[in-house]
Amino acid sequence: MEKTVAWESGGGYITLTYTGIGNAPISVKSDANESFSDRQQYVSIATTKGSPQKAVDLLIRQKGKTYPAGTVFNYAYTGTVQEVTLPPGRYKLQCWGAQGGNSESYSGTGSKGGYSEGEITLTEVTTLYIFVGGKGGNGSSTSLVNGGWNGGGGSVGRSSYNSGNTYGISYPACGGGATDIALVTSGMSYSGGRTNRTSASLLSRFIVAGGGAGGSARYTEVTGSSTSYNRISSGSVPYYYQSGVYYLYRYQAGMLQGGKKYRFLISGDDYEVSYVSYYEGSTNMGNLGTTFTAPNGNYTYILYVRNKTDSASIYSYTLDEVIETTSTDTSSGSSNSSQQGGGTSGRGTSPGTQSSGGGEFGLGKNQSTTNYRYASGAGGGGWYGGGSSQSDSSTSQINSSGGGSGFVNIAANAGYRPSGYTGLQLDSGSTKDGSTSFPSPSGGNETGHSGNGYARITVL
Repeated sequence: MEKTVAWESGGGYITLTYTGIGNAPISVKSDANESFSDRQQYVSIATTKGSPQKAVDLLIRQKGKTYPAGTVFNYAYTGTVQEVTLPPGRYKLQCWGAQGGNSESYSGTGSKGGYSEGEITLTEVTTLYIFVGGKGGNGSSTSLVNGGWNGGGGSVGRSSYNSGNTYGISYPACGGGATDIALVTSGMSYSGGRTNRTSASLLSRFIVAGGGAGGSARYTEVTGSSTSYNRISSGSVPYYYQSGVYYLYRYQAGMLQGGKKYRFLISGDDYEVSYVSYYEGSTNMGNLGTTFTAPNGNYTYILYVRNKTDSASIYSYTLDEVIETTSTDTSSGSSNSSQQGGGTSGRGTSPGTQSSGGGEFGLGKNQSTTNYRYASGAGGGGWYGGGSSQSDSSTSQINSSGGGSGFVNIAANAGYRPSGYTGLQLDSGSTKDGSTSFPSPSGGNETGHSGNGYARITVL
């Protein structure tokens, strides 16, 4: 005889089978428990025939679903929130932050992401939300481009300014997103270049690997000028007397070319005026001074000098072509990729730390300027995000960004939990920045994490 009874929770049926008479055994079977929670149910059995009649109450228990030790859950970047529900047990958590973006030109490579790991004991069925950071992109023209998914700072693609004799343009890229595991999910639309994650979700993160800062590069032009002289003629200027004044002169017909610049120099200090006039035939077309650009045409040029003492003098002169040249020196450079994410403090000029950052809690700083010669890439996402900077005067500013910090919520880090924090406490854990060696998601070790972020949960 067989009887089925529906479980009161979790779905499926209990099957009772009686194959004998009297006190023969009753077998009990059940569908698999797809819930992670243990369940129990009372079943009453009573005889309907014979004498004496009997009634028996059975307590049937079934363990919840479990994962064998060594089971691994891998999470690559998808640009969406991923989740997993886990039964009570011990787990190893690993997170890799995303790399910052590369510059549009001149090979400014984005800085690498960091790494965090830890072990946690879950005492009840728990749903975890996994946010895998996206690599930062390069910018586009002068429009703000969204940063790497999960907190990477957004960036314009170009920033330039022209002042004085120097022109400069830089190519800042976006920051890489952090990778973290949290208790609270969130919508992840973009707002102002960064993912618009809720405060409740950010405050529930309990393991974070920081993203690297975006790379940057620059191109600079410095324009300079120089003047040289090509000797055309030299000699002595004879004099003649006119209207009570001694004039000294020399005809230079056909010697000067229209459009070129010249200068006459007179030696001595006892003259009052010297200038050049030019004539078309006998008509004086005007005075040119002693440094001038020769007009186009077939003119006669006369150098005049008036003697102070009204005495006969002979002056020496030189006639030079003035050659003015302009030259432009160019140079370029790229960021040095030392603005890595992760660790108790990210790296760079303005990194995220355990308690603050060049960016904000969970968000790297945007690079939104378009009118500076030297602009760094945007900050990486993290526990606290990294910063960014810019300058017109210092080429080193293309390196003035920061990676986001990592974080592992162990007891020793209780002092870094902000107000309203709700994250789980791990049994142990550590965080490393992207300049150090740590396990690679693909096996072996790597120094800093390249590309998109990654996360892994292993059943212990």
